[in-house]
Amino acid sequence: MQHSIKNFLFTYITIAVLVTYSLLSLVSYLVSQEELNELYDANLKQVASAIVAQHLAIDDSRHLYNNNKTGLDSNVGDFKIDSEEEFYVRILANDGTALYVSHPGVNVPLPSLLGLSTQQHQDTQWRIFSTKGNQETIQVAHPIKFRKMTIKETAFSLIGSQLLFIPVLVILIFIAIKKALSPLATLSSDIQKRHSHDFKSFLEDEMPAEMKPLVHSLNTFMHRVSNMVSVLKRFTADAAHELRTPITALRIQLNLIEQAQSTSEREQALNSLKGGIERSEQLISQLLTLARTEPNSQPRGVKPINLLSLIKECIEGLLPLAHEKLIDLGLQPSEELEVIGVRHEIKVLINNIMENAICYTPNHGKVDIALFSNAEDIVLEIKDNGPGIPNDDFERVFERFYRGENLNVNGSGLGLSIVREIATQHDARIELLNLNPGFSFRVYFIR
Repeated sequence: MQHSIKNFLFTYITIAVLVTYSLLSLVSYLVSQEELNELYDANLKQVASAIVAQHLAIDDSRHLYNNNKTGLDSNVGDFKIDSEEEFYVRILANDGTALYVSHPGVNVPLPSLLGLSTQQHQDTQWRIFSTKGNQETIQVAHPIKFRKMTIKETAFSLIGSQLLFIPVLVILIFIAIKKALSPLATLSSDIQKRHSHDFKSFLEDEMPAEMKPLVHSLNTFMHRVSNMVSVLKRFTADAAHELRTPITALRIQLNLIEQAQSTSEREQALNSLKGGIERSEQLISQLLTLARTEPNSQPRGVKPINLLSLIKECIEGLLPLAHEKLIDLGLQPSEELEVIGVRHEIKVLINNIMENAICYTPNHGKVDIALFSNAEDIVLEIKDNGPGIPNDDFERVFERFYRGENLNVNGSGLGLSIVREIATQHDARIELLNLNPGFSFRVYFIR
């Protein structure tokens, strides 16, 4: 089931509007009820006050009334209260005799107390206001059912008029959501139109604030992909270039074997072929190692590594190569230290530096390895008594396939390039130093 942000927002905002409208309608009804009750109560008091004022102005108010309005005359006994604007008025003498009744046909309970009260008589509820005027009691009453009818009519009229605006509000909400999400549709369209080789960043300034983190992350990801593609292209180009020469050499050596006229010539050609195969194997191995150590090329298992133990393991593996050149390969007194990293990558780094030192150190030379620490770093140092490197070549030695002037030494020119890549991925820094005599290669790992 597809999840739509637009549908989600539209649905829940519409529900929120309806719930809010319902709550407002309820509040409007309750407020209207309270206000209209107060208004009707005030009208009862005003009518009663007007009658009291009239009585106070006349010494004897009995002559104002006649018995025709007391309900004694059958001709007027059918008077009813028919609307919410009518009030029931009854004036009682001091002895309880009815002097005046506005609606003789209506049964209203006699006042039990002065002031406002609500009383039930038969099936009708009455709101009654009673007061004294001279010697008479004035009673003004109104059926509560008419109040309720008025309150309902007023509230429903208000609610109904507001209800007409809900469709307009819903349409405006839909338009607003569509407008707010239009940058997403624009971004999606731009992505679909992009060619596979186009890694240009999207403009973040033109995006809404809520989308900027998304676009920034997308641009960061595209930058990484762009770097990865560049790395792969460079790797492919370098590999193709470097493999062409040994393959051509192998083909020539095969031709020489085929054209050999004597056993010695054939053996010489076979030895050359074996050497070419070994160099090709070494080159391919280094290229594969470089591919594995390129940034983002594979998941990396980072964990604590006993660096001294790993150095001893590397020394043991390179002893045959050192013995072949009669080189004294040894480990100076070192500390037991740990670094955080990928074990096989750190091992490749140490191997490549040590192998490079052995290869470029003359026969009967010396290569020493030391591990120590200072306040900020763990330092791996590999130094030899070889010819060193010209200071101008300190940066170039890390370029792929660069071998300087030592073309007579077997190698692919990738070893130190791999070392720098691994060091960079482990936030380590490299320091090269010419000694007198010899050369020092240091790697500083963060503690």
